[in-house]
Amino acid sequence: MRKAKKENLIMGLASNIILKGVVLLQYADDTIVCIQNNIDYARNMKLLLYFYEMMSGLKINFSKSEVITIHGDDQLDMLYADLFNCQIGRFPLKYLGVPVSPGRLHIKDWLPLVEKMRKSLPPGRAVPCLLLVE
Repeated sequence: MRKAKKENLIMGLASNIILKGVVLLQYADDTIVCIQNNIDYARNMKLLLYFYEMMSGLKINFSKSEVITIHGDDQLDMLYADLFNCQIGRFPLKYLGVPVSPGRLHIKDWLPLVEKMRKSLPPGRAVPCLLLVE
């Protein structure tokens, strides 16, 4: 991936902040691949993922993967989903239990996380209160 980025075969997101952008985010067995909207970059990424499968002996489960575009439309979503043979996802997505979105999150997006934290507190324990004012 680093070499492909160096050779301009792929370009990550936020390239205006980080040289050639962020391409991979990984934690445990989760991987988020970030590429700019460019079909050639996407094809190159697909080839890199196939090479990874061949070299590592591991298999990427594309049917469990999702393509999510930032400010894309249905046609663009379908183009990339067909290329990667995966599903189309929508924002907000959850990563490590936290909602992620390119736009502003709403209170309802945080409620599952708040409820999970509330359930983890011992019975009778005071619940911290957070007031969100819009």
